[in-house]
Amino acid sequence: MSRLRELCQLNGIEISDEDVKKFDIYRELLKKWGRRINITSILSDDEIEEKHFFDSLLGMKAFELAGLQIHGKRFCDVGSGGGFPGVPLSIVVKDSQFTLVEPRKKRCVFLEEVVRRLKLKNVEVLCSRIEDINHEFDFLLMRAVEDPKSAVKLTKHLLERGAILCIYRGKEKFSEEIPGYYVKEIIVESKGINFLRRFLFIKKQS
Repeated sequence: MSRLRELCQLNGIEISDEDVKKFDIYRELLKKWGRRINITSILSDDEIEEKHFFDSLLGMKAFELAGLQIHGKRFCDVGSGGGFPGVPLSIVVKDSQFTLVEPRKKRCVFLEEVVRRLKLKNVEVLCSRIEDINHEFDFLLMRAVEDPKSAVKLTKHLLERGAILCIYRGKEKFSEEIPGYYVKEIIVESKGINFLRRFLFIKKQS
């Protein structure tokens, strides 16, 4: 059994055999392109499955705990990079639409290749800065964000149109207020791995 499948089973995240095959292809593409265009320094199979794939899918637990529906929604992965968390979520949440926004050309080429090879019908790649995007989204996803306030500033135009920002954070608690916004913190602890994620859900006050 793959490490990803094992962790998903332990944590109540359902993935099918077909999903596992897609994750296998994705993992090989990451290893092939990873060094070449510096997508990720994590290149061992287990680490990719734990720190990129499983970590991305943990967002499903956070949405559940926040009482937010993830099916039939429009997601934007802001600064998608290697496709995290947008691509892993798009593999499993097939009835939602995912837009991967990435300003760096080489990474966009990689993301296009991933979408093509994995036959992801629910994903589009936009080679652009988030400030120049004016689509309607239900949720914005961001990972590896140092400062939530700057993330809000960056995505303000989309939050004002009703999108909710979900930030994947590490172990550090964020206890500041962001004027004009509701901030809800969700903690997800994982079984089978020593891993704690804090998620911030940020919504504009009406």
